[in-house]
Order: sequence, then C-alpha cells, then structure tokens
Amino acid sequence: MDKKFRDDMKKMLKHRFQDSPEKRILNSYDAMNRMVLPDAVAEPLTEEEIVSIIMLCKKFNIPIVPRGAGCGFSGGALAVTGGLILNTSGMNDIIIDRDNLVAEVGPGAVTIDIHRAAEAVNLFYPPDPASMEVSTIGGNIAENAGGPRAVKYGVTKDYVLALRVALMDGSITTFGKPLRKDVAGYNLTPLFVGSEGTFGIITRAWLKLLPKPEATLSSMLSFDTALSASRAISSIVASGLNPSRLEIMDSFCIQSLKEVGHPIDGGPGAILMVEVDGPTAALPDQLDRIQEVASRHNLLTFHRAENEEENESIWELRRSLSPIINNFGDTKMNEDVVVPRSRIPDLFSFVELLRRETGLTIVCFGHAGDGNIHVNVMFNAGTPGIDEKVETALHRLFEKVVEMGGSISGEHGIGIAKQRFMRHQFSEAQLTLMSNIKELFDPMNLLNPGKILPEPENKE
Repeated sequence: MDKKFRDDMKKMLKHRFQDSPEKRILNSYDAMNRMVLPDAVAEPLTEEEIVSIIMLCKKFNIPIVPRGAGCGFSGGALAVTGGLILNTSGMNDIIIDRDNLVAEVGPGAVTIDIHRAAEAVNLFYPPDPASMEVSTIGGNIAENAGGPRAVKYGVTKDYVLALRVALMDGSITTFGKPLRKDVAGYNLTPLFVGSEGTFGIITRAWLKLLPKPEATLSSMLSFDTALSASRAISSIVASGLNPSRLEIMDSFCIQSLKEVGHPIDGGPGAILMVEVDGPTAALPDQLDRIQEVASRHNLLTFHRAENEEENESIWELRRSLSPIINNFGDTKMNEDVVVPRSRIPDLFSFVELLRRETGLTIVCFGHAGDGNIHVNVMFNAGTPGIDEKVETALHRLFEKVVEMGGSISGEHGIGIAKQRFMRHQFSEAQLTLMSNIKELFDPMNLLNPGKILPEPENKE
C-alpha cells in the first residue's frame, strides 16, 4: 500500500484510518472463521468521506471491501485480495417516519435497533436474521438477509424501498424512492440488494415498515423423525395456514441442546417451532389448526407457550443452535440451501442418504416454512481424506438441490464460500452477463473483488 495513499487517508480521516496489526486483525474475519488480513481499515462517518476514499483508492488502485459487523457466513467481508476495509458501522442513525411507515437508516444501524425504534411507535420491521443483535443493515442488504419470519413476511429485499449508493465514478446516486408504488424507469434498487458490495457502497437506506401485530404465540411440536416433521411442514403450508415462523431442528440439534442443559423431553427425531401472530383472540385457534394438521404425521408432543417469557425461550433455543452444534466437529460447512416447500421431505431424504453413503455428520435446521434449510456438514479438520469427502458431498448436495428447482443459497450469500458451486445453478452465459454488469459498475474491479463470480473456465 503506497505511503502517499496512507498519508492522504490519515490526513482526511485522522484516527479513523488505521493500519495497526490490532485493527487489521479485528477486521480480518467473519462467521466463516477464515482470517484474511486487510492492509488497512477506514471508518467513514459521511457520504463525502466515502466518495473521497473511493477516489483515492482509484488513484492508487487499492481494493475496497465494504464491511459492517462481520457476521456473514460466506466470507463476503474478507479482503481476499488485500486492500482497504471500509467499515461503515459508525454511520448508524435511524429516523422513523410514522406517517408513511418508513425507516430511514444509515448502513451501520444495527438490525435490532431498527426493530426497537419501529416498535417504539407501534410499527414493525419483519426481517430477523439470527445475528440481528449485532448485524448492521448495510450487511443485511448486501447479503439479502432473511430470518425465521421470512416464511410469512419475506426477506430484506422485500423491505428496501430506496438506497443511496456511492459509485466508483465518485457520484452519489439514489435508486428508488420511499414509496409503496413507483414504476418509473428501470427498477435498479434490487440489483444492489444481495450484491455483497461489488457494485457500490450503500450510504443510506429507506425501509418499509408494517403495523406491529397485536400479539404472537408460539409452540413446539416433536416428531419421530425429521422426515415426518418435514411432511408436516408441507401439509401446514398446503393447508393455507400462515405462521409467522416455522422452523425445524433435527435429532443432532436436539442432542446438542440437551448436552448444554436445555430441557427437552423424550428422544424425538425432530422438533418444529411455530409462531403465529395477529389479533390475540385468534391465535390459540391458529395453533390448534396447526396441531390438527401436524397430527397426521407421527406427531409425538405439542406444547404451547404459556406466557411471553416461555414464548421467547422457544426462539432463544433456535438462535443458540449455530454455535452449539460445534460439538460434532471443529469445522463446519454451513450451507443454506433452498428448495420448493413441497420438496422439503425429498431434501431430508437425500440428506439421510448422503449421511449413510459418506459417513459424515450432517446437521439440519432452519427456516423450513420457506424451504430454506441450513445443512451443516460437521467434521474434524486434518482427518485423512476428509476434505475431499466433504467437497464431494457438497457438490452432490448442490446438484440435487438445483435439480429439485432450488438454490444453492437462501440468505448467506455467495462470497468466497460458494463461488466454486455457482456453475451448478448458472450457465456460462448467465455468469458472463453477471460479469458484464459488475464491469459496468466497477470497471477497475476494485469493489470487493474476488467475490460471487467463479473464475472463468479453462477452455483448453
């Protein structure tokens, strides 16, 4: 990194530009658990500073990696080609427009703070990723984050009305308007949602809010096997019932929860966690109807939360799963595949086949109500032959998921974790089109390079 670049950055940002080993390490990893040291870290507080940083990076040919809280599972915030981490966590203001049901936020606003600000005026921001207590909205938008409520309310893209973005030509452009209806011109706003910071740097976002539901009520349903539970999911959805959350945990998850002291009766093969929301008086009947449908699929137990504390404890179990299952191995390949909801039983059947044929421990849980299952391949690194075995299993998984009409990622993004699997889902023509769009926004390939798109195939 050029000394003149460092001097100019320090002159502009002062202590908010750092290249100390400590600061670089703090910005060198995400939930993928791979460390890549950047050359330096910048922490802008204004759009003007971001534009100045972009122009300096262009002048000195320095890669720019936008970053929020570093919660992603795909390596999207890692500086894999070196360069500058641009951390927007300090741009965290939140303005709630109660009259128009809109939240105007900086990219560094923490997701849970947006929830609280909306709820303070009886409004509701539905997206609820498991990391919401620390993740930033800029990161949520960059990865198109989901969460348990996606089954009823959708994911982040469904709530982004407009974005202000710093582009690589040094301009600040607003895409969209904070309106519920707007069909003037091309709708470019969704192009930036899920683009992982490869097209521009988000400096502002306008989010759709909803009236807050009057109440929520949750229940836990246990089944003899994960296949029975997955069939119950298909029946619940097909019957027209519309839970606000519908999550599944397999027997490996249940074992892990028991080992850390969570009280779970008996030895079920799977658990569904269900939440309904709406008018208070209507909720018990909704859960009764869900119990009735589930009882056709080897339902073992049905437990309804008796109070708000118990209601919350059910979802705390779900949020705790990802770190708890590490007892099955020191390394985890956390895949978040999606299939049509009617194919969830087929997915669980295939995962069971994969377990038997490979001998791998594969732990499944997640947002079953919208077909998004977290398939976690657990293993101990360094075991002879394990890397090849896991890689082969993942290719088989993704091939099968796409064959079912699904996708290789539902909410974690692609980053560096899934680049090599992109050709399971996209043709060379589609990948070339994506590459051309990337080049249009970022001709010097300085914005988060080395992400999403796989290396071109060797034609020789």
